[in-house]
Amino acid sequence: MTSSDNGYENVDSVIDDIRQEFLFGTVDDSDNKQFLTVTQLAEKYNVSYNTLRQKYSAPEKWREEREDIRKKIQEKVNDKKTDHEAEKIVQIDSAYENAFSKLRELTVKSIDSKVAIKVQSYELINFANTLITCYEGEKVAHGESLDQDNNSGWDALEKAFEEPPDSENEKC
Repeated sequence: MTSSDNGYENVDSVIDDIRQEFLFGTVDDSDNKQFLTVTQLAEKYNVSYNTLRQKYSAPEKWREEREDIRKKIQEKVNDKKTDHEAEKIVQIDSAYENAFSKLRELTVKSIDSKVAIKVQSYELINFANTLITCYEGEKVAHGESLDQDNNSGWDALEKAFEEPPDSENEKC
């Protein structure tokens, strides 16, 4: 009795195609990926289910291999998504760093232009707040935490305006 006598194709002649389709799935008419069972593949390829399962699928552990492949693919997808998200964060950080730098420059130029004329107290507060925003924004853009050392922009501004210690007066 030949394989055509029992109504089945020879499994050996199509086993590579069946295995590939089982492991990696196939795209249906609606462009959806589907994973057929061994039973469905046996029907599709007109091969004996028992032969396919006993001679190939079970001993070669197709199910475990398919699951391993799915996990590896998902890991690669996650890696690509992570790389993509990291790149977006770097671009955003660069844009903010550039914006804060320009804002700081404008504030310093405004302060310099006000030095020769009378400066109102509200202007000083606005300048200070702008500088603090720039300081904190640049820290964040550089990946630093604002809580890292508990130094706020006000602390940095206060240090900038501290008078240097007079070494001779300190000795007395």
